[in-house]
Amino acid sequence: MTWIRCCGLAVLLSVAPPAVAGSHVDLVDFPTSEANWDRFYDLEAALMRGFDHLCADTICAGDYSNYRVMQVRCAVQLAAAVVTRCAWVVAASELRVQPATGEVQVDNGRWVCPVDLLPGVPVEQFHAALSGPDGVEAPLPGLGRGLFDGLLGCLQGPGNAGRQG
Repeated sequence: MTWIRCCGLAVLLSVAPPAVAGSHVDLVDFPTSEANWDRFYDLEAALMRGFDHLCADTICAGDYSNYRVMQVRCAVQLAAAVVTRCAWVVAASELRVQPATGEVQVDNGRWVCPVDLLPGVPVEQFHAALSGPDGVEAPLPGLGRGLFDGLLGCLQGPGNAGRQG
């Protein structure tokens, strides 16, 4: 009887439908695993450079002197080939040496900043809008404002609500 149960279970498992993959992937993995690797990391690096350039004239003179974009990630709905959401992770720090003790004091912050997007921005349109030399300031498709505008709101929002120390 045990042998029959074992074989019956094996037959059921062999005809069961395969696990369904998620409907979204990282932009790096669109349309297949790592297919967009170079293109996305070039875009991310350009956005980080744009942030560094603009930051020096805006928020980087505030509470912290060392802001860095740690990562940018975007979700793509596979079936429709559209970017559905993105987020930036920004970290900042300030170090001070105490003259009396020599102790190095560390103050840091971390923000997770969602990117404002209209629902369903086609992947190619998303890349085209952000790939230029001023991509971090370029208007996002349909919005009329760029990525940096959203970051400023996140980093300088009321009471630094996005700040996580």
